[in-house]
Amino acid sequence: MNDLKKFMETVILRLENEGRYGTAHVYQSTLNAILRYWQIRQKGTIKLDKVFTPVLLQDFERYLLENMLSMNTVSTYMRMLRAIYHRATKEKRIKWRQGLFDTVYTGVRADTKRSLTAKHMGNILVAQQSLPSLKEAQSWFTLLFLLRGMPFIDLARLRKCDLYGDTLIYKRQKTGRIITVNVTPEAMRLIKQLANRNPQSPYLLSILPSNSKLQNGNCFGSKEEYRLYQAILRGFNRRLNELSRRMNLGEKLSSYTARHTWATTAYQKKCATGVICNALGHSSIKVTETYLKAFEQKEIDRTNRMIISYVKQEAEKANKNRNILFNTL
Repeated sequence: MNDLKKFMETVILRLENEGRYGTAHVYQSTLNAILRYWQIRQKGTIKLDKVFTPVLLQDFERYLLENMLSMNTVSTYMRMLRAIYHRATKEKRIKWRQGLFDTVYTGVRADTKRSLTAKHMGNILVAQQSLPSLKEAQSWFTLLFLLRGMPFIDLARLRKCDLYGDTLIYKRQKTGRIITVNVTPEAMRLIKQLANRNPQSPYLLSILPSNSKLQNGNCFGSKEEYRLYQAILRGFNRRLNELSRRMNLGEKLSSYTARHTWATTAYQKKCATGVICNALGHSSIKVTETYLKAFEQKEIDRTNRMIISYVKQEAEKANKNRNILFNTL
């Protein structure tokens, strides 16, 4: 199989069969992007050996940038292609080429502010919301933060059997790692408040609906569940932005803001990066460092302003002293 489209579709199907719908979705988005590119810039069947060349990868990158995609999106597509390339070489479909992806961007930029200040996060924790929809969004967001920046997909899919007294033990959807979280009294109150009351539902919380499809045991961990989750996530993010607007936070909120805020706050309080990595359930410390880059950049900018201010003050003193000297001559 030398056809990229067929090869990627096989990989996507395999991921879906493994229940890795989020990863499959990213692969599908990458495939859609390269199909659009091929239709405009290239012709014929998309052969693996035609795609995986430095010239074509660089041209694909230019195409993505010309279409105003962010650097992080470009990087995501390139990293997905790199993963496909590794699969293809492992299966002996194409030959390995050293440094093939060295000339395209595969990093992660942290120039977008993703976390809240401790003050703004504290305001969200204690604010009283009159609208039920915003109150629910506030509760979900607060719980994400209290449970060590838990991803929303993991919160939504928590099972009743994952809660043991005051301890949650669950499997991360993204990495498959087993995570253990001590549930604080504040978090437990919210869990009880948001608890799923349907005895037939496997879910701990009332985020994903407990309809007939979920009760027959076929929807938990299925593609249907992932589609339901995506729709709920979009609504959640919309409500979070409305919450931010009403509270005059001046920040764009998403479900992941709670996770980044927890990580940044821990870092500010001198928590070791390795501890933060384990707390978040990251696959490697490099992922955690990406979370913290934005905070480090902010600190660098603050230090730069402080240095400039200091030098300007010294310059003003020097000029003042020089003027005094001149006036005495």
